[in-house]
Amino acid sequence: MNSAFYFPTQAAPTAQWTPAKAPRFPVKRTGRYPGQTLGETAGGTVHVQDTGTFREHWELVFDRITPADHSALKTFFQTVQQAFNAFEFVDATGGVHTVRWINDFEFEETVPDRFSGTITLRKE
Repeated sequence: MNSAFYFPTQAAPTAQWTPAKAPRFPVKRTGRYPGQTLGETAGGTVHVQDTGTFREHWELVFDRITPADHSALKTFFQTVQQAFNAFEFVDATGGVHTVRWINDFEFEETVPDRFSGTITLRKE
């Protein structure tokens, strides 16, 4: 199954993007605690100040998408207004996740009429 993006939800989308080509594998999935500060005393005791909650991220790398796909993706990006609006992301296994688009829209024309770039999503 290919990944897909639906705004605001898959059940009632006003905007969507289903790439014609799947992202490059492996898809990078990471998690971290933002705002976590670590310190260590002279005796070796570790102190942690946690000011955030666990956040899961996906990094989807797309290679050589068509101009039509690139245009549809740019329209979707403008609709969700980067991280302003949450939307639903369907991963390659069919799992549905509410996410926000974290990075800028940076797709380069790597060969004539083909665009490559990365989309970073943060799970809500």
